[in-house]
Amino acid sequence: NLMLPSLAAVFVLGLLCGAQLSFFPLSVIVLLAGVAVGFSLLERAGHIDSRSALLLYSTLLLGVVYWSLATPTSEPRPTSQPLYETVQASVNGRVIAPVQHSVGRQTILVLTDESDSQAKRIRLVWRDPGITLHHGDRIAFQGKLHRPRGSLNPGGFDYAAYVERQGIDGMTTVTGAQAVRLLDAEASIGLWSIWNRIDHWRDAIRAAAINTLSQPTRGLFLGMIIGERGYLEQELQDWFMVTGTVHLLSISGSHLGLVAIVAFWLVRRLVLGLPSILLLSLSRTVTPSKIAILFAWPTVALYALLAGAELATMRSLVMITLAMIAMWLGYERHLGHAMAVALLTILLHDPRATFDISFQLSFLSVLAMVRMIAITTSANADVVGDDSQLRDRLMSHALKALSMSGAVTVATLPLVVFYFNQVPWMGIMTNLIAVPFTGIILVPLGLFVALWTIMTGAESLILSSVMEQLFGLMVLGLQWCARFPGGEW
Repeated sequence: NLMLPSLAAVFVLGLLCGAQLSFFPLSVIVLLAGVAVGFSLLERAGHIDSRSALLLYSTLLLGVVYWSLATPTSEPRPTSQPLYETVQASVNGRVIAPVQHSVGRQTILVLTDESDSQAKRIRLVWRDPGITLHHGDRIAFQGKLHRPRGSLNPGGFDYAAYVERQGIDGMTTVTGAQAVRLLDAEASIGLWSIWNRIDHWRDAIRAAAINTLSQPTRGLFLGMIIGERGYLEQELQDWFMVTGTVHLLSISGSHLGLVAIVAFWLVRRLVLGLPSILLLSLSRTVTPSKIAILFAWPTVALYALLAGAELATMRSLVMITLAMIAMWLGYERHLGHAMAVALLTILLHDPRATFDISFQLSFLSVLAMVRMIAITTSANADVVGDDSQLRDRLMSHALKALSMSGAVTVATLPLVVFYFNQVPWMGIMTNLIAVPFTGIILVPLGLFVALWTIMTGAESLILSSVMEQLFGLMVLGLQWCARFPGGEW
């Protein structure tokens, strides 16, 4: 198990080789042969034993073979169904994903009932809707279906390929309150009832935000808490882009990781603050860290579900779950092994995630946090003392938050430069403050407000006022930073 991180890295390298095998077969074969020779030379020099060399090279070849077997080859579209063909269709189906809302619009993913339908998974945009749909509802509508359409510019973003990777093979837009009919809203079968209930919770949070928060605070709150960016004003999105903090609008590994850290720290501090007799009695059966994990994991899981349970978010949840399992078993110093298991689990499920930018950013964010946690675990536990000691502890926590933010920013900077062809130099500075402020203050408090709304069914004016002030403070900070020219190269 000590080789697990190395095996995971070699498996990823094998997947990368397998992805290029059909394009550059000779080059990949030469590369694999070169790696074999390299392992042989390392073995003869005594830097690695024969068993480890054989295991690593076998894992590399396994990655190549697994990509070839698990990744379907792209098939050309039938000539009878041109790319831009549009057909009028009457569709009955079920909503199979959380409904995304924006001003005057709902975006719905529908799985059709007809087995012989040209499009099984349809992305439906309903303008001026008459009712609010939820995950699990069965609906009927009529519309002009067309296949996903991509960019016509050479080298431009291929939206068609992006949508098709999500399994969507049909798209349509309908307008009017009567354009979609609700057939069945009970959704009491198996998991559909759970997803339906979660979507109703999202609806309650959205309604409370609309009723109590003003723009642009409302859009920022909904984007960071339930993953709906449809209410974000364009000017605010531009400020995020200019300041290099646009990643804060995507609920990814950094969001979930920071929420997990905050929940774990708060619960652990509360447990350690119990009377000594009660704490001693409790410690005979379970440690404070394990109690903190019991509260932290459900909090992170609920946040992931409320955020829409998107693929990137659930991948981050898998990473954090395995890290918490390692901590539960007492392997805090081996969190890297838990990350290796998470990496292998995700890639065995979908090898194509290797090239997914959201997966790469989430993995690097969580890995950076894990490394920072491993570094700080060697520090002695805080001791309660006088005011100066309290001040020192607060300063220590602030420095840890800044170091965590800096580690995440530095770890993800190469990917940002590579994919977006820009160096957001301002983001290097703004993220040092924006990341901990978002992940340690805004998101946990926003999630608390969301849970309050779910449990009480009422809107708290006091909590809403606090959210208005805190999210408004971030908006002012973004606006101030965005005034500086040349925020990116």
